[in-house]
Amino acid sequence: MTAWLLRLVGGLWCVGLLVVLLGAFVPRLPVVGFLGSFVTGQYPVHAALAAVLGIGIGAGAWATGARGTGVATTVVSVATVVGMVVVLSSLAATARAEWVRLDWGAALTTPGQPDGHPDLTAEYTPGRSLDLYRPSTAGPHPVVVWLHGGSWVRGERTDRTALNRWLADRGHAVVAVEYRLPPPNPVGEDQRRDVACAVSWVRANAAAQGLDAGRIVLAGQSAGATLALNTTSGLTDGSLRCPGDPAPLPSPRGVVAYYPASDLRLIAPELQDALFGGPGDENSALRRELSPVDHVRPGLPPTLLLLGSADHFVFADRVIRYDRQLRDAGVPGRLLVIPYADHVFDHPFGSPGAQITRPAVARFLDDLP
Repeated sequence: MTAWLLRLVGGLWCVGLLVVLLGAFVPRLPVVGFLGSFVTGQYPVHAALAAVLGIGIGAGAWATGARGTGVATTVVSVATVVGMVVVLSSLAATARAEWVRLDWGAALTTPGQPDGHPDLTAEYTPGRSLDLYRPSTAGPHPVVVWLHGGSWVRGERTDRTALNRWLADRGHAVVAVEYRLPPPNPVGEDQRRDVACAVSWVRANAAAQGLDAGRIVLAGQSAGATLALNTTSGLTDGSLRCPGDPAPLPSPRGVVAYYPASDLRLIAPELQDALFGGPGDENSALRRELSPVDHVRPGLPPTLLLLGSADHFVFADRVIRYDRQLRDAGVPGRLLVIPYADHVFDHPFGSPGAQITRPAVARFLDDLP
């Protein structure tokens, strides 16, 4: 019975570790590449410990007579241990380059987003709300308007609540925005208008809430990052207003974009339907309004881009190319790439990628004029 159980557990363990190992180092493998890079991006310490445990499972299988399973599990486990050492060493080197000391205990014990407990929830436009995270010190405070991800069709404003509180504790008020989602389709320009109305709310409530409406940064992840980039362009050139507020809105002084989709011609057809009401090629004007790559020009505010090297949704080469276009146009900022990480690598608050990028965001915000 024990041999049979160890054979079963060893076989499953071997397959799981092999998926992680292959996915980490060959991320373009179908399915396996995504699963492996997802684990190494969010839970590399867990993967390393699982590999160490796998060596024990393999040894136990060998000792009870399941020698084939024991050998296979041990070999794959040892290879995965070596692979995870490479991954963790690369993450540690990136952290050192960013002057960050990684907390490996937090990487193991904080796998989600602890509740940041917003200080205020308010309706900024009929039917849509925002959460405000205030610093404990006296204001007025610079403001980060945070836009959640979710492929433009889902998501919650609480998706980075721990990050929002972390930024507030460092002197940056955060306004996490609920923007409209389909149905009805398409949402098109309406999501940008919602963000503009959130900026309008900040201006209208600045005195009461201790906010500095002249120092606003738009930030977000995934679809929210794309929305932050194209909304910033519209606010900067004065073409975007909040319905019901005819006054020009303040121009953002910076943008923070976690793994944005830079060119909406390249997103999935069903997402183009939700955004444009059909293929982007049939709605070229709206596609240009919503695609950051079509807004690159001198005069945009400083832009920080954050990316996982193995991103399967926005693809690293596209974001790297977009970053190069921004810098060629004279837009200040930088790109920070987290090795062996996929999309949403930062969702676990303790993940190495989250620990590395948080201080980079804080420094970027602190250095803005």
